[in-house]
Amino acid sequence: MRRLLRVWGIVPIIALLVCFASAQQDRLAGRWEGKTKSLQGELPTTAIFKKEGESYTGTITGMRGDLQLKEIKVEGEKVVAKAEVETPQGVVLINYSLALQGETLKGTGSVDFNGNTFSFDLDLKRAAEGAASSSGATDQRSAQPQRTSVPQPQQKQSIDYFAGQWSFKYIGRESALWPAPREGVVNFVKRADGKSLEGLIDGKHDGGAYKESMVIIYDETSKTLSFTERLASGAVLSSKGDWSSPIAIRFTIDPVKVKSQTLQLRRIMNIVSAHSFTIAEELSEDGGPFVRLGSALFTRGGAK
Repeated sequence: MRRLLRVWGIVPIIALLVCFASAQQDRLAGRWEGKTKSLQGELPTTAIFKKEGESYTGTITGMRGDLQLKEIKVEGEKVVAKAEVETPQGVVLINYSLALQGETLKGTGSVDFNGNTFSFDLDLKRAAEGAASSSGATDQRSAQPQRTSVPQPQQKQSIDYFAGQWSFKYIGRESALWPAPREGVVNFVKRADGKSLEGLIDGKHDGGAYKESMVIIYDETSKTLSFTERLASGAVLSSKGDWSSPIAIRFTIDPVKVKSQTLQLRRIMNIVSAHSFTIAEELSEDGGPFVRLGSALFTRGGAK
C-alpha cells in the first residue's frame, strides 16, 4: 500500500515536469528545412532559430549562402527578420516576412537592388529532432557568430550570355536621351564572326512605340564589351564595359551632344543570373554632378 502511494505521489511531479518542458519549447526555436523559390529556380534552404532571453538569434542558408538573421521579431503568427549581403556595389538588405503556423514556416523575402525589388518565396517545415546533429559541424557552425563570404552569381563572361530575347522594364526620369518609364523586348542575334551581336529593341512608353538598335563586341582577352547604341532620340552612345568581374560590368560612356546639351551617362550592369540582369544609370548634364537617371530589369524570354 505504501509503495502504491509512493508511485501515485510521483505522478503529479512527472506531470508538472512534462508541462514545464512543454512550456519551455518555443514555437520558433529549432531547425527548419525546405525550399526557396525564385526566378532562378528552387534551392534547398535551412533556417535555425535560437531563443536567448526575450530575443532570438538565427541563421538561414539558401539563395545567398549562410547568412546571420537580425532583428528577429515574433508577433502572433508573424515572423520578421533581416539579413545583410555584401556585394561589390555595397551592402544589400534582405527583408523576410513569414507566417508561423504549427510546424510550417512560410512567407517571402525581398531585396531592393539598385532600385529594383526582387522577391522570392520560402516554404519551410520544422525538422525532426536530431536532424541538426547529423554531423556536429552544423551545430558548431550555427552556434558561432558568422561573417560569411556570400556566393555571387558566376556567369561565364561570354558574348553568348546576351544572345537571345530579353524583356525589360525601365523606371526613372525622362532626359534628352530617352523617355521614361518604358518597357519592351530586345533581341540579340550573333554575327558570323562569333564575337559580336546585333540588337533590335521594340519598346513602348507613354508617348507611343519606338525602335532602337545596338551592336555589342566582346574581347575575350581583355574581358571588355564595346557597345554602340543608336537611340530613338537620334543620339549615338559609344561605351566600353569592364567585365573582369563575372557579377558586374562597369561602363565608360563617351559624352554626347543632344539638343545643345552635353550629356555624360554612367552605367553599371549587374549579372543576377543566367536569365536576369539589371542596369543602373546616372546622368551628368553640361558638366554638372552625376544624378540618378533610372534603372532597368532585363529577363530572358518574354513576349512583347
